[in-house]
Amino acid sequence: MECTSVLLIWLQAMMKDQYANYVVQKVLETCDDQERELLLSRIRVHLHALKKYTYGKHIVARVEKLLAAGGKIENY
Repeated sequence: MECTSVLLIWLQAMMKDQYANYVVQKVLETCDDQERELLLSRIRVHLHALKKYTYGKHIVARVEKLLAAGGKIENY
């Protein structure tokens, strides 16, 4: 399995986890614009599914906040 695929699997699991979702949120806050753009593009495809999870909703709210503040992801 490719390294990127493994990282995406871990990211998906972290976004739904009670504690790890805060790590993802903190990374989104502290990373540079290029890294944030990459993460947002990976997360965006899962937003609808994340809304079904208690802790996934925290990620959805954070992504929406970032997009409202001038995120560069289109077609959200």
